[in-house]
Amino acid sequence: MGNRIKFAVIGQGHIGKRHSEMIRRSDDAELIAVCDILPQSILGLEGIKEAYYNRIEDLILAHPEIEVINICTPNGLHASHSLQALENGKHVVCEKPMALHRKDCEEIIYKALQRHKQVFCVMQNRFSPPSEWLKKVIEEKIVGDVFMAQLNCYWNRDERYYKKGGWKGSQELDGGTLFTQFSHFIDILYWLFGDITDIQAKFNDFAHNGLTEFEDSGFINFRFVNGGMGCINYSTAVWDKNLESSLTIIGSKGSVKVGGAIHG
Repeated sequence: MGNRIKFAVIGQGHIGKRHSEMIRRSDDAELIAVCDILPQSILGLEGIKEAYYNRIEDLILAHPEIEVINICTPNGLHASHSLQALENGKHVVCEKPMALHRKDCEEIIYKALQRHKQVFCVMQNRFSPPSEWLKKVIEEKIVGDVFMAQLNCYWNRDERYYKKGGWKGSQELDGGTLFTQFSHFIDILYWLFGDITDIQAKFNDFAHNGLTEFEDSGFINFRFVNGGMGCINYSTAVWDKNLESSLTIIGSKGSVKVGGAIHG
């Protein structure tokens, strides 16, 4: 027990509960405490054995033995909570996105270096079999030089998802569809092809007036610094249920498309 890595989880919504459960199941980890602004009874957490707090400050003060803090709060709070954890000498596991602004991401990275701590932003799609296979295809140039890469993400997010009184849909705490719904796919693009330049985009809000403070659809095109062109076509205005997530790659020696219907 003494060799286990000691964790705390900040935020006990759907994702925070999953983080907590995965830590509980690990033989190499120990969940010391969890934190959420809501009472345990509302979240259905009366029976947990770990200490429960409503303020991250109280949790950190009461448990100096904690080594890693998982940040599972609304998107707009990731930066401040990550910095708070780092300032107190903790490693950080942060749900996507790391932050809503580049300057905040840079501040987190700088603070981690300053404090000699690790920051891991959760981008689990890199570890999926299709993603690992695509990485091999690109790195070994099985399709040759990349000419074009097209990412299509067409999902449904309607009033069943954007509940009144919640943080999802707000510019300050949600940030938008590219942060909340499709950041994993954007990460895969960067992971496979590298940085981008010459960015052009068009956005529109077709079906979310009154539900969100940002657009629900967009076309984005760009050039890869390493060569080739790319685009992201996305929407959460699809009727009733998710339609497609796919990545098409056109290369000098072949082409490949990975995707299908996504149920979530």
